[in-house]
Amino acid sequence: MRISTSLIFQQGVNAMLDQQTALAKTQQQLATGQRILKPSDDPSAATRVLELDQLVDTLQQYQRNSDYGEARLKLEESVLSDVGDVLQRVRELAVRANNDTLSAGDRNAIAVEVRTSLDAVLQLANSTDATGEYLFSGYQTGTQPFSDNGAGSFSYNGDQGERSLQIGPTRQVSVGDSGDQVFMRVDDGAGGVSDMFSVLYDFALDLEANNPSTTTLTRLDSAIDEVLTTRASIGARLNTIDSQRNMNDSFDLLLQQNRSALEDLDYAEAVSRFERQLLALQASQQSFIKIEGLSLFNYL
Repeated sequence: MRISTSLIFQQGVNAMLDQQTALAKTQQQLATGQRILKPSDDPSAATRVLELDQLVDTLQQYQRNSDYGEARLKLEESVLSDVGDVLQRVRELAVRANNDTLSAGDRNAIAVEVRTSLDAVLQLANSTDATGEYLFSGYQTGTQPFSDNGAGSFSYNGDQGERSLQIGPTRQVSVGDSGDQVFMRVDDGAGGVSDMFSVLYDFALDLEANNPSTTTLTRLDSAIDEVLTTRASIGARLNTIDSQRNMNDSFDLLLQQNRSALEDLDYAEAVSRFERQLLALQASQQSFIKIEGLSLFNYL
């Protein structure tokens, strides 16, 4: 087989180009720290990396949901803590008002504070979060949940919905409570149901009439119990979020480790390979220079 000078020349060029391509790839791997630069480098591993990326993205969404839910529940718990403090103060006033030594003027003075407390509870019940959404409107977060219709009549304008968020693959948590459940289902002391606002309003009326009711304490205790029950539920949900967040973190770490094993570069191996490829390229260049200089005319 006759080998022409041009063929030898082309083979030399191709050898150098191949070495340069391999060296450039290794150099890019070293620069990025990634073994897989394109899917064709390792199709099976590249597919698995994409799957892991999707799982990581989903976990991160769960964590964002957890953070949002935790913030909202903590805000609700803080609001209800304030409501409980107001109700406890009114209860103290109710105990004091039942003292027979008080005059009508004394009870009127207490009534002023009770009406102030009523306004405070109504304002707290209409609290909003950082985005302006009402805490106790159920799904109707843009609707003010409670309104004073006058003459001791109070209405709930939300619904019975409780917003839930997905915080794990199989776990959801409620991040709100219906205002109807929290504020509108107070035992009225006679086997019926009243609302928290009417309890305070009626108490103020009784004081202004200098005729405190014997059922006021029972109604106030029922209102306080509703607040405490809801706060206990919030605490349980916060614990659930914290537990699931830890589980998500552990799973995310495992996914990151698996992804790292698939796509991260073994630097020791890559540096060694880079040195070999550089040496091979230099050898190809030197041999090409020598072959390029060969000619029969040099020997004539």
